[in-house]
Amino acid sequence: MIKSRKKEKKKRKDLIALKNQLKDQKKILFPSNLHGHTTYCDGKNRAEEYILAAIEKNFVSIGLSGHSYVYFDKEPNMSLEGTLKYIEELKFLKEKYKDKIQVYIGIEADFYSGFNPKLDKNLELDYRIGSVHYVKDKVKDEYYCVDDTPEILAYAIENYDNGDEKSLICAYYDNIIEMIHTQKPDILGHLDLVRKFNGNGKYFDENSEWYNKKVDEVLDEISKTDLIVEINTGGISRGWTKTPYPSAFILKKILSKNIPITLSSDAHSVENIDYYFKESVELVKEIGFKNLKIMKNGKFKDFEI
Repeated sequence: MIKSRKKEKKKRKDLIALKNQLKDQKKILFPSNLHGHTTYCDGKNRAEEYILAAIEKNFVSIGLSGHSYVYFDKEPNMSLEGTLKYIEELKFLKEKYKDKIQVYIGIEADFYSGFNPKLDKNLELDYRIGSVHYVKDKVKDEYYCVDDTPEILAYAIENYDNGDEKSLICAYYDNIIEMIHTQKPDILGHLDLVRKFNGNGKYFDENSEWYNKKVDEVLDEISKTDLIVEINTGGISRGWTKTPYPSAFILKKILSKNIPITLSSDAHSVENIDYYFKESVELVKEIGFKNLKIMKNGKFKDFEI
């Protein structure tokens, strides 16, 4: 009888501990992801598989954001015809799962795709991530990708502006500034993507005065808008970086300028739908952020962390 009571007491204690643990997990969980890629571009899974995975994880919302069409690099991006099919499929899935999760139709529009709010409306997009993946040569009709492979980046640095890596890095950030003002995206994707292959400062020093000055210039322009900066864990999941985009020192600058942030995994497969979310939330909390932006009921709202 005494043993039975002890077992019951221990069981209740374990249940309380589990309940508290789940409560703590709920506090740090960010139940959304607006940056994911399907088989319409370079993703491994269909849109519906992402939605089902998000439902399984009790997400509030899920958004897909296929890579926009650019004429000079078709392999990782959606075709024009594929873009329309992608949007139509998401409309169908949005309705199909409306009682289980909020599904949002997005696109990751590269700077050279030339998207704008009017086009967003015509395509019936819920949001747009604006990203820079390429820098156009100053003379030739050639576009250098900054995040494809280390070899392609090395080629870009060697060939852009007579091998001036500083010039290439600055051109990347100048594209972001122009995109902010002329294309007006809702979210800025992977702000410092240009550091993807810069392990151990291989190509440039992130602590250098010129680099910090350029980042400050970008952030000053962002602060004049309602743009949300994305914390992106994709570089970690693919084994290229040890920390999310943007770097911690940039996040501190973002906080000081009162620029809103969101969190996404840039998933190219469903298993990475919330990759490194717990650690990222802890990181931004340590820096001093109190909220992340989440899309809920069709609008960006604060999610307390």
